[in-house]
Amino acid sequence: MSDPVGIPLSGAFVPPAEGGHLDVADAATGAVLLRVADCGEKDVDAVLAAVTGAAARWRALTAPERTEALLRWARELDDHRDTLAELVARESGALRAEAAADVDRAVACVRHYAGLVGKIDGRTLSGIPGHLGHTVREPYGVVAGLNSWNSAPSLFAWQAAPALACGNGYVLRAHPAAPLAPVLMAHLAQRAGVEAVAAFTGRDAVDTRLARHPAVGVIAFTGSADDGREVVRASADQVAPLTVRLAAPHNAFVLAGADLDAAVPCLAHSRFACAGQNWFAAGHVYVHTSLYEAFVAGVVALAERLRVGPPLAADAQMGPLISAEARDRVAAAVAAGVAAGAEVRAGGGPVPGLDGGAYFQPTVVTGAWPSNPLRARPPAGPVLTVSAFGDPAAAAAEANAAGSGALAQIWGRDARAVQDLAGRLQTGTVWINTHDALAPEIPMTPWRGSGYGASGGPDALDELTRTKAVVWDLTPLTERTPSLTKAALGDDSEGPDHD
Repeated sequence: MSDPVGIPLSGAFVPPAEGGHLDVADAATGAVLLRVADCGEKDVDAVLAAVTGAAARWRALTAPERTEALLRWARELDDHRDTLAELVARESGALRAEAAADVDRAVACVRHYAGLVGKIDGRTLSGIPGHLGHTVREPYGVVAGLNSWNSAPSLFAWQAAPALACGNGYVLRAHPAAPLAPVLMAHLAQRAGVEAVAAFTGRDAVDTRLARHPAVGVIAFTGSADDGREVVRASADQVAPLTVRLAAPHNAFVLAGADLDAAVPCLAHSRFACAGQNWFAAGHVYVHTSLYEAFVAGVVALAERLRVGPPLAADAQMGPLISAEARDRVAAAVAAGVAAGAEVRAGGGPVPGLDGGAYFQPTVVTGAWPSNPLRARPPAGPVLTVSAFGDPAAAAAEANAAGSGALAQIWGRDARAVQDLAGRLQTGTVWINTHDALAPEIPMTPWRGSGYGASGGPDALDELTRTKAVVWDLTPLTERTPSLTKAALGDDSEGPDHD
């Protein structure tokens, strides 16, 4: 087997200091796909030193120069779209079309933020008599990304592009289960002249080193709740600001009178795309009692028709989970949910006849109360739970009580009812009659137990810069003798003209 893929720095792949490697598995077969560098603390230090220096040079460029460099990176990503999509499909199990769509989102994000370089404004402060002030937004220096393996290209871009637009450098610890596409993206950035970007791979221990490193100005985390809490604790040593997005499926609501011809396939796609492993996947659907039976029948029929197969197969409609361990966790969660009273209406286990990969059937479950394990700890996999409701306010209260608050979907035709429910939900984002409103222009802000800090939109620029206030005192210098100084000089006068 060839040498492991090294750390992309200055347009070359540098081997790790201690020479270790990690095996990246093909999700469809379980076989080793490639080996990557297993970086340690010395490598983290070296990467951060290189990016810190590159970030200083990046900030020294003119705004048009930085804009053009980001646009070159976007073109490089677009030119390597097929290669990136194949890497994502093979290492994560996403269908090739799903992977290509994620690469497209990454390209769109880099292009969007390229247009915002040099457009980060401050404010004029004129409220103090005799004074004039202004604020400026300045970069932190280096943004450290710690991401999950799913949707890796778009997560990379949604962190790196606004960080670079603000004048920061960006370092990503690529998830060891699916690092190949992010490592290639970093290499393409450097080749495009964006040297203030790097990605490295390593075991979980390097997360703590990165989060505690004094060279890191901001930490951007996307991943599990347990991992997120560890990063938050580690960041306290440097009091580093954080943006935290804790991955978990979200709730969807189908109101009375909703169009099931649209809602059923869209919600099924939301949950079963990428084998249910997208961070924006719907996990539970509240359906009004008047539509409940029809909705369940429709989504069960669709789940049973979906063709599960290798992610590069032309006829596959859903691929495998990323690993056998992930599949086993989903199977255990379904079994626990059934033991607690839930009923499997479609799927519920591994796919017969597909060996090697971590395949699991598209699964629909009813009868799971909020305390059921499938609702309380929803697995990252193709499992959709459905319940009926009569009172939208009660359904919203039940959803809010779960504590997560990243995203919700509402399907309905009554604008007043839709708006009323949207106002009751304690979530940072509400999608109405859509399952995929992701765009770099739109901020995504998790609330409550789902994290904090915006990604996307102009709000992301505020997260990745800090405010500096500059204040001028315009009163004559002769009028500024401080009272303490006057007392020390034995001068009790009230004005500068006193003899």
